[in-house]
Amino acid sequence: MFTSVILGAGKSTRMKANKSKLLFNIAGMPVINHIILSLKKAKAKKNICVINKNSSAIKKILDEQRIDYVYQNVLDGTAGAVKAVLKKKTESNDKLLVLCGDIPFITSTSIKKIINKLDKNDAVVGTVELERPKGYGRIIRENNVFKSIIEDKETSLDQRQIKEVNTGIIAIHEKILRKYISLINNKNQKKEYYLTDIIKILIDHNHKVTTFKFTNELEVSGVNSKNDLVKLEQKYLRQKAEKLLEEGTLIRDPSRTDIRGNLRVSKNVEIDINCVFEDEVKIGENTTIGHNCFLNRCKIGKNVFIKPNTIIFGATIGDNCTVGPFARIRPGTKVKNSCNIGNFVEIKNSTIGNFTKINHLSYIGDATLGNNINIGAGAITCNYDGINKNKTIIKDDSFIGSGSMLVAPVIIAQGSFIAAGSTITKDTTGSGNLTIARSKQMTIRNWKTKTPKIKKKI
Repeated sequence: MFTSVILGAGKSTRMKANKSKLLFNIAGMPVINHIILSLKKAKAKKNICVINKNSSAIKKILDEQRIDYVYQNVLDGTAGAVKAVLKKKTESNDKLLVLCGDIPFITSTSIKKIINKLDKNDAVVGTVELERPKGYGRIIRENNVFKSIIEDKETSLDQRQIKEVNTGIIAIHEKILRKYISLINNKNQKKEYYLTDIIKILIDHNHKVTTFKFTNELEVSGVNSKNDLVKLEQKYLRQKAEKLLEEGTLIRDPSRTDIRGNLRVSKNVEIDINCVFEDEVKIGENTTIGHNCFLNRCKIGKNVFIKPNTIIFGATIGDNCTVGPFARIRPGTKVKNSCNIGNFVEIKNSTIGNFTKINHLSYIGDATLGNNINIGAGAITCNYDGINKNKTIIKDDSFIGSGSMLVAPVIIAQGSFIAAGSTITKDTTGSGNLTIARSKQMTIRNWKTKTPKIKKKI
């Protein structure tokens, strides 16, 4: 068990924006949410975020996630941020994990490993080797023994050649931190209190300090600018796509596939270019996702063909279905097996029965459709009366002609036929009956007596 301290009080000036870098979306959700998710997966007993007085938007997220927070009133460095936590927190025997709030892709596995190393050490420093270590504090070793961390601006020419750097992640026993944190001073170029100075203090007082080296640079890469944000997201998304490719999913171009959430894929799945997956998405065996599709919080069955430019959000698609192109399947929709949902069809909060076809240009909202139904082109359920959403029920084996309007609430009986162009306002009865609801065709003579002159544009 451990308590995390998330450092998030900085002003994010390099983002050149009017909000904290922790609020920018990366891979489908705000930076801060990624960290919170990893910490929860690592079974943190408690999470505390340090913010500044202008962090109302971060505070809102923390409240939603049930994360405690404290204010750092004076932005005087990372040690000052941790002091703000210790001032509010009741002293205990906790293991503390201090990490920056701008490293979205740290994993729960690595967090657990760092915490476990505290069982035999007083403190653990997270490190990583970088080809270009400029801007990072260097890990100083003597005879391969860890001695201290030197901030980049404080390094000598020789020390700048060191590639092993500090990640800003420190695991430490709370009682030890409380004992020595007051010894940290601000005798440096920025006149700030660096938490990293605690390491040399502990070593000087004969405490056992070790390091944990991250092997994946992505886990500890921070977001300091919009350029960082874009590059980091691209790298992360490509790694996720390539991992699926290695596991057997045919992804036509990993660089043009954005897996921003948790994508679970069965055997023999093919994903074409420019597809975006957000939140929880599950795809069944032998399914193909065409190009330019967007899938969010949905489940796709076996032997399904999602044709190009289709949006599926908060819905379930059964086995052996075809959806699209240019279809939009909205939340609350359940399409059962062997259905055909065609081009420019929109479905919302509806159940579509087995073997039902809605081939093109239709809107189905707040409806229950039975099995083996055919919906003609341009047919719609008129579900909203200006105040309430009303229900349309179409029972098995019915045929709805093109251009029909079903004004809810209404029930179409089993085996009904609705003539094209009808406006249905009453329930239908009887299998095999044809319902026609059209106005009588007429021609009004001399409706327009003068033909307007069309001015030619020069």
